[in-house]
Amino acid sequence: MDENKELQPLKYKTELEEYLKKISSKEQIYSIALFDILGFSKFVEKNRSQVILELYNKLLDLIHKEVSTKDGANSFATSAVPVPVTKDWKQSVYIAEANAYINVCHFSDTFLIYVNYRLQKPGFWLATPKNEPYPLLLGEPGTPYYPVVYEKHSIYLSFLQTCMEFFCQAIISGIPLRGCISTGLAIMDQENSIYLGTPIVEAARGETAQNAIGIAFGRSFNNSHPVYNDYFIPYMAHIKEGKEKYMSPMMVDGARYWRNSPDYKNFSLKECIEKMNTNPSFSSYYENAIRFFEFSKQHEQWFHEIKRDGIHDILSYYDSVKEWYDTTCSMGE
Repeated sequence: MDENKELQPLKYKTELEEYLKKISSKEQIYSIALFDILGFSKFVEKNRSQVILELYNKLLDLIHKEVSTKDGANSFATSAVPVPVTKDWKQSVYIAEANAYINVCHFSDTFLIYVNYRLQKPGFWLATPKNEPYPLLLGEPGTPYYPVVYEKHSIYLSFLQTCMEFFCQAIISGIPLRGCISTGLAIMDQENSIYLGTPIVEAARGETAQNAIGIAFGRSFNNSHPVYNDYFIPYMAHIKEGKEKYMSPMMVDGARYWRNSPDYKNFSLKECIEKMNTNPSFSSYYENAIRFFEFSKQHEQWFHEIKRDGIHDILSYYDSVKEWYDTTCSMGE
């Protein structure tokens, strides 16, 4: 098969599967989200494995869901995950820039969601064109930088939306998840069950470094910044003491995603989290998650509040973000 196959249209699902199988045995750039169930042993004792299987099936439905495009067409080539990112959600009009061929796997209490940058589905319709006033910044000096993440940034955004939707579905299902997202070189060979690479290690360390349920960014996030500021928010209260070196000072803003999605308008996020808080050993993880969601709501416009004078690279940007965050926290907000 042609090595440049990703530049050619794939007409059939079997053709896609054949190509993905071929490239998965080679090291390449992946974005990876690793989720674990908090208090897994107790959870299984109480709920049995069937509940976990049902959540995994929801994840499979999510990434394989086929939906109509703006012109009413409905085919494999234009299938997309319908995930809202604003309140402007209309029938047959999808608010996202593009979509990726996302893969998943599950073992024991761990869920992996991952995507490579070799293939991309057609973008789906933006109901309201979005202008992002604050551009991307290049990564930290001395750390790996992958241009493809910027060149095909819409794949990364689609991946993030899928992760947020999965987390929200888990909350509705009463399954407490901690997750961490990372990007880097890896081998993700699902056919042979081979999963190797630094982003897996980073995500595993970042997942356990949190004192709350939710989705964090590992350190590599500093080199793969989402273009839209409302995908993330400065937040460090979820990081355990001494674990800061594994984490980015940014948190995935799943709370904003929940608030803006019509699918969750009839659910109270706080009540859903409180219902899961049945094990005293992990009470603080749920309480901290509620604090984060309240922080997100109070600071929806954080990116307009930070000082931007003197920002010239990612380090000065994070210095300004930390100053804003420390000031905000000291005011008791």
